[in-house]
Amino acid sequence: MNKSLLAPKYWGLWIIIGFSKVVVNVLPYKTLMHLAIGVGFVAKPLAKKRQQIAITNLKIAFPEKSDKEIKKLANDSYKSACMAGFESLIAWFMSKKKFNKIPFETDISFFEKAHFDKKKAVIVLGFHFHCLEIIGRYIGQTYKPFTVMYQIHGNPVMEHVITSSRKKYVQECFQRKNIVSVIKSLKRRVSLWYAPDQDFKEHIVFAPFFGKLCSTLTITPWLAEKTGAVVIPAYYVRKKNLSGYTIFAGEPLNFTGDAYKDAEMTNKFLEDAIRKYPEQYLWQHRRYKTRPTGEEKIY
Repeated sequence: MNKSLLAPKYWGLWIIIGFSKVVVNVLPYKTLMHLAIGVGFVAKPLAKKRQQIAITNLKIAFPEKSDKEIKKLANDSYKSACMAGFESLIAWFMSKKKFNKIPFETDISFFEKAHFDKKKAVIVLGFHFHCLEIIGRYIGQTYKPFTVMYQIHGNPVMEHVITSSRKKYVQECFQRKNIVSVIKSLKRRVSLWYAPDQDFKEHIVFAPFFGKLCSTLTITPWLAEKTGAVVIPAYYVRKKNLSGYTIFAGEPLNFTGDAYKDAEMTNKFLEDAIRKYPEQYLWQHRRYKTRPTGEEKIY
């Protein structure tokens, strides 16, 4: 570890990290989830901007809903996002013995067949449902070898903690721009977890997402073509009674070579999944930030 991460300005953060490690290994899982909701309730005044972003996104996605229904859905999504924060702590810090007691229900036969077959690499096309991090740990420690592609954290201490924690259950963490290493790994037929449903300005097409044109990355079909990888779309949700998680993997995507049609395909899969569990998706992200030339800003 770089000694600069131990500078006095980071001591407070290290104390919080140390406390978090104790908490997730002492308290029962359900207690942690209820604690997350409680902390979120106290911190909600600090999340007004994100709450408004969620409301804006939900109005685009569900124009048929009333303002009251949108507000309730935004509040439910906020609670889910708060639980996601604690789920990340569980993924990073909980002991393997305790973690393995959390129930995971899976319907991922398409993924399992491709992963264990080893004839081709597998790209798991994940998405930003709130429980992403905890599902990542389960998949990573259950289906080895596995790698992930991620966006580097802005805080160097958190970047170190998150990456070193993930490397306990995945083979490698590739920064988003390290495409050369990603390609080499896929050519060795090591499965990759990748969640591209964020707003980007490069390597995109504008494709419909809930009826609104949305910046959609074109890198997934390109990676599949370059490496011969099978692309398996997946989504995952927290059970509403907090009794565990459900993971679903769909059939391999057959990309057409047409960037727009391929983006439509992946967005449609995501839309269908979100409609089943709308409160568990990351509406707090400015998904429609980048607009086609001439369009007004949304946020």
